[in-house]
Amino acid sequence: MWQQPEAELLSLAEQELRKIGLLRDEKIAGGFVVRLPRTYPIYAGDYKHILSEIQTYIKQFENLQVVGRYGAFKYNNQDHSLLMGILAAQNVLNPGKHDLWEVNSDSEYVEEASVDAASATGKMPVPQ
Repeated sequence: MWQQPEAELLSLAEQELRKIGLLRDEKIAGGFVVRLPRTYPIYAGDYKHILSEIQTYIKQFENLQVVGRYGAFKYNNQDHSLLMGILAAQNVLNPGKHDLWEVNSDSEYVEEASVDAASATGKMPVPQ
């Protein structure tokens, strides 16, 4: 996909959005592709200090939530990123309910979780 022409990627995105029902008969006004090389989170050196500076800066924005691998600059699997998105949506309805920085912040990996069972900190519960 990295080397596909922009027009092909935009067409694919439109097809997928229509397939899942986010677009129906609406006309697409435009689009663009952003290719970001070397954006994978790398934990090296003093990354925790640098990340804490970014987190402090972002917290000054009342209505901003960072979600997923690239938003939170952490190694998230798809399940963690989806959970962050769900918890962010809940935060829209109940501001501050979940601390999204806490999702996948411990060393324990959990493959399965229930959103209803997620704690107030947004950590994934350990299956029984």
